[in-house]
Amino acid sequence: MAADGALSAPAAQEPALALALEPPEGDADAAVTRVYLAALQHPDPSRSLLVAQGMRSDVVDRCLGVLQERGLVRLHGGGVVEVVPPDISLPTLALTYERRARETRSAAHELAQVFFQARSASTAPDPGSIRILNSLDEVAAVTADAIAAGQEIVRTFRAPSPRTAAIFASPLHSHEEPSRGAGGRVLDMTSVYDSRILEAPDVLTILEARERGGERSRFTTGVPFSCVIVDDAAAVVDVSAFEETGSGSALVRSRPLVLALIALADHLWDLGSPLRRPGAGAAAEQRDQLILSLLAAGAPDATIARQTGVSQRTVERRVRALMDQLGAATRFQAGVQAARRGLL
Repeated sequence: MAADGALSAPAAQEPALALALEPPEGDADAAVTRVYLAALQHPDPSRSLLVAQGMRSDVVDRCLGVLQERGLVRLHGGGVVEVVPPDISLPTLALTYERRARETRSAAHELAQVFFQARSASTAPDPGSIRILNSLDEVAAVTADAIAAGQEIVRTFRAPSPRTAAIFASPLHSHEEPSRGAGGRVLDMTSVYDSRILEAPDVLTILEARERGGERSRFTTGVPFSCVIVDDAAAVVDVSAFEETGSGSALVRSRPLVLALIALADHLWDLGSPLRRPGAGAAAEQRDQLILSLLAAGAPDATIARQTGVSQRTVERRVRALMDQLGAATRFQAGVQAARRGLL
């Protein structure tokens, strides 16, 4: 988009339970879900009872081991299976997954530093594979050139930075322009934003304009730096979050480096949540939809208060009420539950 290139029943419940247990991994994870559901439906489940239902004994043993590891069941002598009450075990399991996601996000910055340091130490670098940039103007210019040569897709991820602020300060009409590559072809555009960007002035209006321009966006926490990746041919790494002049940023054409940055972009996309706009309905209902969407995006209460136009205390009360209504133990769970129930 132009603003990036210029500075300007049990069976019926099974899918939901599979999501709650762990992201789907094919038949193996489906077997774990089936064993869990079967144990859940019997007051006195046991290994022999599960095998008697037509499940292979080795599959039952493996699945019970997985369920015990996740804290969903306890295994006792004689094949007795004790199911931990789901209202206790599933929130605990969800917290475990949330912690793992936070650890992954926090490791991204350190791993990226190791990645770039290892390659900058090369004794014989290809002089054409990496070009160091010295200013925000240069970052904007090479980004525009890279996008203009694009063929299919532009991936971006953005941390709060002077470069990001400059893009968001561009005229609103520029955000509505689609990203065009070689021959004027409209390029697919995906962006992952750090949730702190939601604190920017008029951010929801700007994001709506960018959506009209064809951008698909998600939000997550802990985005370490900003990057624009065009196809698998070039990437512009923006480090103005660390050096406000943009000096030290880079145009990368080394294919292994570009592929590594694509992998990071796709990983951040998988971790992110879309920011859905409120639909039709009463003002209070639309406000709650926006609160839930901002929760899922990782926004803090102060940011939600600014974006919804109510006091932070009101937001805190509504967040607590919505969590109780959705049976969520954490803010993140509230956003997930709302999305799962079609409330967003």
